[in-house]
Amino acid sequence: MYLINRDPPSLQIFDTAINDEGTPANVAIGAADLCREANLLQDVDSGDGDRIYVTCFQDGVIDVLDPNGGGTLIDQIETGSGPYAVAASISRKKIYVTNFLDDTVSVIDIAPGSPTRDRVVLRIGTLKPPVAPTTSSSPIFTF
Repeated sequence: MYLINRDPPSLQIFDTAINDEGTPANVAIGAADLCREANLLQDVDSGDGDRIYVTCFQDGVIDVLDPNGGGTLIDQIETGSGPYAVAASISRKKIYVTNFLDDTVSVIDIAPGSPTRDRVVLRIGTLKPPVAPTTSSSPIFTF
């Protein structure tokens, strides 16, 4: 089982195998440092072992971790502003990340051996322009 902890920012790894008494062991077997404000994770085996993809809203990246041996940070993928949700397509060897602040979806190649592995290969949507601060002294709300 993989859990995101925000304080301290880390990925907690637990063994939930059934023990001799017939109940889950629930033994902590590792922890790995994560980015600040980690949101969601996706466990993916695209053909060469498990990898954990964790969205990092504040940093605009996906942390990629190897959960074997307690967890090791393999890579960070720049996705766009405010990555939030992540979903995988094993058959297509891609993950899809919603970028909340950009109003886009990043498509990331996760195919083993690919020259673009763990890189954004497509961005779906049109970047939302930043909101300009108002300089008017008039009230924002009208009744």
